[in-house]
Amino acid sequence: MAKILTDQELGEIVWKATHDMEVIDCADSYEHFLEDLADLICDHFGGVPGKVSPPDDELSWTVGIHVNECVPAGGGIFKGYDTDVRWENGEELDNDH
Repeated sequence: MAKILTDQELGEIVWKATHDMEVIDCADSYEHFLEDLADLICDHFGGVPGKVSPPDDELSWTVGIHVNECVPAGGGIFKGYDTDVRWENGEELDNDH
């Protein structure tokens, strides 16, 4: 018999996978998980996923997301993240200029 999961439970599983290093304890597996997650997010919110990078001086893994025609003019769901860069009308702009 299948386990039936709610939308919130699915979100909880993703949260656990990204916050508890014992859930996915192999760096290669975690990198592939993040690649798949970035693909899923971009499929639904626009953007093109780039390279996944492991932590160096930072405490977290990162993935670059590049703007494409599917991202709303103001940046969509990505607007509040990495605020040094903004997306406006399909262009990536540096907030320093």
